[in-house]
Amino acid sequence: MPGFSYAYLQLLFKILARQTGQISKVEFVPQKPHYRNLAERQPFPRATPESQGVSSLHLKEYLEALADDGEANPHHAIVIRHGKIIAECSYAPYENGMWHITHSMCKSVTGMAVGFAIEEGLLTLDEKIGDIFPQYVKLLARLSRKDVTIENLLDMTSGVSFTESGAITGNDWRTGFMSSSFRSEPGTKFEYNSMNSYMLSAAIQEKTGMTMFDYLKPRLFDPLGIDEVFWERCPQGITKGGWGMFIRPEDACKLGQLYLDGGRWKGKQLLPTSWIKASTSPHVDNGKFGYGYQIWMEERPGGFAFNGLFGQDVVCYPDLDMIVMINAGNREMTQSGSLTEIMRRFFGINYHPSDEPLPEDPEGQKALAECIRSFGAGHPAAVRTFRERLGLSGAEACAITPGELAGALKGRVYEMDKCQVGLFPLICQVMHNNFTDGISRIGFDEMDGHLFLQLYEGPEIHHIRVGFDRPEKSEILLHGEPYYVGTLGRVATDEDERAVLVLNISFIEEACSRELRLYFHDDEIELRADETPGNAVIEDALTYTAEPGVLLKLPFGRALMESGGMDLMQIAVQSAIHPTVHGHRVKSL
Repeated sequence: MPGFSYAYLQLLFKILARQTGQISKVEFVPQKPHYRNLAERQPFPRATPESQGVSSLHLKEYLEALADDGEANPHHAIVIRHGKIIAECSYAPYENGMWHITHSMCKSVTGMAVGFAIEEGLLTLDEKIGDIFPQYVKLLARLSRKDVTIENLLDMTSGVSFTESGAITGNDWRTGFMSSSFRSEPGTKFEYNSMNSYMLSAAIQEKTGMTMFDYLKPRLFDPLGIDEVFWERCPQGITKGGWGMFIRPEDACKLGQLYLDGGRWKGKQLLPTSWIKASTSPHVDNGKFGYGYQIWMEERPGGFAFNGLFGQDVVCYPDLDMIVMINAGNREMTQSGSLTEIMRRFFGINYHPSDEPLPEDPEGQKALAECIRSFGAGHPAAVRTFRERLGLSGAEACAITPGELAGALKGRVYEMDKCQVGLFPLICQVMHNNFTDGISRIGFDEMDGHLFLQLYEGPEIHHIRVGFDRPEKSEILLHGEPYYVGTLGRVATDEDERAVLVLNISFIEEACSRELRLYFHDDEIELRADETPGNAVIEDALTYTAEPGVLLKLPFGRALMESGGMDLMQIAVQSAIHPTVHGHRVKSL
């Protein structure tokens, strides 16, 4: 759980109260650029699976297992062997080549930056961060300050109690980290903490005078032909290091291939082989298979993973010379969940592909290709699969056709009674510090039989095209930051014979999606919101405020507990996760 802080509690109570606007204490400045859709530079060669000793049918079964699992929710999947892509699949509405959030997977890239800095003599493993940032250590604290080294940050053994929750306390994260108390002695205990990665990024910026992202560009991204990449900065202009990076799936695989090849790329040594070996060796017991330098060890001996929240993984198997890459939107956390179980079932310790090419299998290759096409955007089978993954098929009868609904709603505008629900999933708001202003109006338009949803949120109006046969793609702005969404709708009636418009709005650069259910009755509208996969994570975070050890630190905590307020707290948590707001019709356009 995140470390206790009053700012953390304040933010969560604001979320519980469904307050909107810039409710965080961290200053927000738009950063995210448009995805440019540039041609892939230095792409991987493609090859048939059999030419690389892998069965096409084995890959087909793997991709189907991802799609069929009720929790995996895959977005992109790539399998590489011997430096060649042998399977590449995107699941509608996600598209081949589109960049995707990495969450903590980018910590491994931060580890690469440290490797470059050590090779160039800018840092050493035993260098103390107190010596790098003496200006952030208060005079009296220097006498009792424990020594935290670069290596402690790399292997998550700093022991510092300033964790991810501290990143919402204000703009100065370095001071927060350097003045923090300790949970354990540095170097003694594994405690996963994104702020360790942030401080590595800050150390590189302190040494070089440039952001870690800019530092990596000529050393890593440019040599690997990675052009479509973006990494958020903190309010003081430091690359976040532990989260906030977007990268294309194929480019993420290049990072894994660099490590599989001992730091070499296209015949040039970019990172020392010694650094690759050190990074991918276990340095601390993490209760699983060990942890290296910003890298997780895998179940398969010698295997390692760049691992991120909600199923963002680049898993490398040196003994197989194989990479399995995945982007997803599920409840995966730190190598635990159905997605990881599926990968290990197909490529784990019991998997033994051939060291020699297999006979070509035209029928198997055809079946694999058809499988991949069936999951891609626009294919009829992809829509069926997408609906099934979202539970959108067969559960309710369609009493109104999409065309009839579009015609009936054209020109309608509804004023919402309260601006408490935003389009951006709540987990994304927290991750990007981009909090909603709340949807104040909902409008509808129709063009050539297609329904367009208009959401009025703060100063912005989101124009979203709704697809009923397949997800339709739209671009929106959230406080000046552009995002692509894919929207799939259906119409039904509820038990009270009210018309219901169900919209699943997938943020196709993110791990999360938003579900909006719009209920119509006369001139009234009811909006019920939900999101995937953030519910469990949000509920855990919000419920954390109800832990006795935390609440008792607050003046009202004991009274709240003794009066039965814990039940009210749980109700508030559910209301924040699954909000409902009402509105009334005000005019036609």
